[in-house]
Amino acid sequence: MKRTRARTKPRRFGYRLLALTGGILMLTGCTHSSSDLYAEAQRANAAMKTEVSLLQVHIFDGDWDVIEYGDIAEACGSGYSFSVHRATPLGIEWRLPSKSVQAQANDIVAWLEANKWAGIVNRSYASEVGAVTIEASKPVAHIDDLLVTISAGEKSDAISLRAKGTCEPGDIDELDKLMFPDGFSGNTFPPTEHPTEAPKFGMATPAPTASPES
Repeated sequence: MKRTRARTKPRRFGYRLLALTGGILMLTGCTHSSSDLYAEAQRANAAMKTEVSLLQVHIFDGDWDVIEYGDIAEACGSGYSFSVHRATPLGIEWRLPSKSVQAQANDIVAWLEANKWAGIVNRSYASEVGAVTIEASKPVAHIDDLLVTISAGEKSDAISLRAKGTCEPGDIDELDKLMFPDGFSGNTFPPTEHPTEAPKFGMATPAPTASPES
């Protein structure tokens, strides 16, 4: 069963961390295969979140609502992938920087093109729908599909970013045990997050210290 992290009441954080990094961890005490699996998964996860965060900052340099945090591996074929979902903040009268849905969509498409995203598709709907979606991909950043949804409201506008990661090779059950050695807990993530805050990656601190028991 897919485990997701649901939206909760936003709260603000008064600190900002360094930009995301996917550097290799120096892991000790675990087997070579487990060390590689964990490090490769963390690199793929960080690369995806870093790329999404650049678009977030371009749109809104503030705290975003966390809908799906993105550190839970999902099965795909014989491997695993990650998903990230962020949204502009609810509860405040936030407006589209480009003033209209289509203008905002055009701005995002131009940004995606400039930053070498592929497969960009801009879909407009009937005027009464009042929303536009954009799809794109960037496999080099471990992103198989990005879905941007832009909508306008009477008092507050909204942009949603959903990113589905590429399918990575590896044993998802072993990775799950490495990331959550004491079992999964769904209440360990921030309800809001600035794009430049360093993301959590499971609950191992700072990395697994032993191979999971079979």
